[in-house]
Amino acid sequence: MAYLISVLGIKQLDFAQKIQFAQSYVSMVLSGAKPSPGPRFIDAVCREFSVSREWLNNGTEPVFTMPGVPLSSGKAEILAKFQLLPKEKQQVVEEIIDAFLVKSMTGEDNKKKPPKSRKK
Repeated sequence: MAYLISVLGIKQLDFAQKIQFAQSYVSMVLSGAKPSPGPRFIDAVCREFSVSREWLNNGTEPVFTMPGVPLSSGKAEILAKFQLLPKEKQQVVEEIIDAFLVKSMTGEDNKKKPPKSRKK
């Protein structure tokens, strides 16, 4: 769990709030005082951060999941961080991605740009 919080780049308090558990409970899980968190906790972590239940229970990779889409760990980390953003920030990121996709599909990415002139 500490690895997950580290990869997500968030604080323990933010993690606890996102899964709607008390920070003290998360702290007990991290310290080993609560070695087997309950199913509700596991479900919340899987749901909120797209984490593999297998990874949480056994340490079997991959850490992150996206049904039907194989993701490298780097891409999965980006997705998990995206989910932490407020909805309005997620909308901005989606619009940027859409703009890149349109540019790519219309071939604008492949057009050669005129060379920059060098001032002497």
